[in-house]
Amino acid sequence: MPVFREKDIKVREIFPGVTLAQAVEYDNGSQAVTLGKLTLQPGSEIPPHTHPVDDCMIIIQGSGQLYTEGDPVPIEAGCHLWASANSRHGVKNTGSDPLVLIYTWPAVNVRRIMVK
Repeated sequence: MPVFREKDIKVREIFPGVTLAQAVEYDNGSQAVTLGKLTLQPGSEIPPHTHPVDDCMIIIQGSGQLYTEGDPVPIEAGCHLWASANSRHGVKNTGSDPLVLIYTWPAVNVRRIMVK
């Protein structure tokens, strides 16, 4: 069973002020699940999008807003989030500290489909 140390995981910026660290993925041998960490700097966001699979997240630091089909929902450390397959969702850091969340998908090589 592999152990991925945070210092060894490649981090990349996916939107301005948003970094992704994803080690459990197809490229590292996973055949059925993806797991990663997103860090959103104050004021940054992951714009509204969908995935063809469920997206489960837990906020481990910071605060912000979750965007769905309805009104924005306040979120903070300790919130567990679930975006069902093909549902519109996005996250914005509205706090003064980084917003850090862990996410998982029940698949590999999941695409992000941007929506308005």
